Amino acid sequence: MTDEYVRDKIKEALASTDSDRHDAQKLLITWAVRDPQLLLGITKPHLKAIVAALVEHASRTKGEGSKADSGPDQFSRTAIDDIVASASGRRTTDKRRNANLPPPKSTERQANAMRKLAAAFTRKKK
Repeated sequence: MTDEYVRDKIKEALASTDSDRHDAQKLLITWAVRDPQLLLGITKPHLKAIVAALVEHASRTKGEGSKADSGPDQFSRTAIDDIVASASGRRTTDKRRNANLPPPKSTERQANAMRKLAAAFTRKKK
């Protein structure tokens, strides 16, 4: 029953997003947050690994009494989307990565041409 329900919801999400996997994943996550049966159906096969990771993390940080676990509530708004995108094989583009690159030569030439035109019209007015 639960497996069929999950499969039906996956098909519905794909149909709703015109087979866009990324949007279907986001839609399924939204539905799973609101539907406990869907959330359980999606996570049940992975529950043992999730719990093992939590126990391992708790045992590693047990000796560090002053350092509190920040937990999953400290993720930024886009962190979950980034995790989902990396799991699906899509890499998100970091818009800040190319900020330090100089502009292309064509842009510099265009800017120089515009400055010369502006200077030419300014001189004609005088």
